Amino acid sequence: MLRILYASSTSILSLISLFLNFLLIIKINSKYGISEQTDIYFFSVMISVFLVILSQLLWEAMSKYYIQYQTKYNLKASYLYSSLLNLNILLSTAIIIIYFILAKSQFISSSLSHFMNVYIFYTLLQNIYMFNKYILNLKERYNLFYIFDIIVISINLIAIYFISFDNDILLLAYSAILGTASIILYQFILIFHKYKMQYYFTFYIKSFKEVYINSFNLKLGQVFYLSKDILLSIYIQNLNITGLYTLYTYAVKLIGLAYQTIQIPIFNKYIVELSKLLSSHQYQKANQLLYSKIIQTCLLVSASLSVVYLFLPYILQILLNNITETQIATTKEIYIYISLVTLLYIIIAFQERLLSFAGYYREVLKMGMFFFFITVLAYTFTNTKVISYFLLLVIIFPNVVYTIIITKFYLKSNLRTRS
Repeated sequence: MLRILYASSTSILSLISLFLNFLLIIKINSKYGISEQTDIYFFSVMISVFLVILSQLLWEAMSKYYIQYQTKYNLKASYLYSSLLNLNILLSTAIIIIYFILAKSQFISSSLSHFMNVYIFYTLLQNIYMFNKYILNLKERYNLFYIFDIIVISINLIAIYFISFDNDILLLAYSAILGTASIILYQFILIFHKYKMQYYFTFYIKSFKEVYINSFNLKLGQVFYLSKDILLSIYIQNLNITGLYTLYTYAVKLIGLAYQTIQIPIFNKYIVELSKLLSSHQYQKANQLLYSKIIQTCLLVSASLSVVYLFLPYILQILLNNITETQIATTKEIYIYISLVTLLYIIIAFQERLLSFAGYYREVLKMGMFFFFITVLAYTFTNTKVISYFLLLVIIFPNVVYTIIITKFYLKSNLRTRS
């Protein structure tokens, strides 16, 4: 009973986090309008997301090793945490230096640099923040994963609602830095005080070479998979249809609201449970866990996406007062295709994580590279202004192929017969 209540609270917190993030986007649009300032803000957020993904090349595969070290050699777990934390800070510092070199050479526009000169420091904080969230998730503090996000988003909302900053979007850079810095301080208190972790001023440790290499291979494969989102964004912008990118953004955000509320809590717990099972060589239970989580997530996400789709016209009319029937129809069409990709990704993501944690990092990377190749190939030879046709050929088709390939590889691997 307590487990059910705890799982429910995690899902509720996830929903609150996603809702507040959606509310923040709406408030930014209502306060600053569709202007150069909002373009700068959302572009800077996209850069920040990319840089966080880049930092995860250092530590994405560390969970299996961390749990193993934590169980048997707690001191070694502290060394691993310290090494990856310091490398994370070093990479973030290098990124900040490179940014200011580019800004000084006027490689970046003055309007963008006005905001990024402050917001770039958020990159350092965001990388530490995400890494610590991951560590605390491995400590099975699942609720904190969302509580931290809720606090940071709430600080941004309070700033927009109650603080006047000469109508300058720069306010959001300062509020993001303040909110994230305060959460990082609390994260360190938990990690070093409550969980008795030790800090060591060390960077590369030879005995952790496998962690570094496998993290790079695992995350790089996921970076290749994310190429589809970049290509879709470029395609929509090149169509030069006023408002189309906004409609796409809202469709994706609503799917995220329906999908992440369910998938993220399940996936976070899956990673922890999977790491424990594989570290103790319980491969049969790991396979059973994979099947149960894919079925559970697909069924729940399908139901959630269907409910949102039924109410989609009403939701869009509330969010966008002047939306037309044609625009609603376009958004519904985009929603259907992206929803299908979302369900395929569930199958891909759960299998990909099991294969990677079981040691097939290079194979996962190769499959990611192949997905990137066929996606770029489809993009290159698809010349159409019909968005549904583009989504079918460049987004759906490569995902179907990738799902078949990774499932076929999993079934041919020896994971199901290991004891």
